[in-house]
Amino acid sequence: MGQKPHDYWTISLCRDCHARQHQVGETTFERNNRINMKELAEEFCRQSPKRHEIMEAKRNV
Repeated sequence: MGQKPHDYWTISLCRDCHARQHQVGETTFERNNRINMKELAEEFCRQSPKRHEIMEAKRNV
C-alpha cells in the first residue's frame, strides 16, 4: 500500500480525476493530463498568502 503524501504536496482534483489518478497511477495520470502535480503544488504554495508559514513548516518536516 502506498504512503499518504504530506499535505503540502496535495492538490485538489474533481472526484472523477481523483479516481482516475488512483486507477492509472500518478505518472500516467500526469502524462495523460500534461501536468506535474508536484510543480503545481509548489506553485500553489508560491501564490498562497501563507507561503512564508508553509515554507517554514516544510523546512521543519
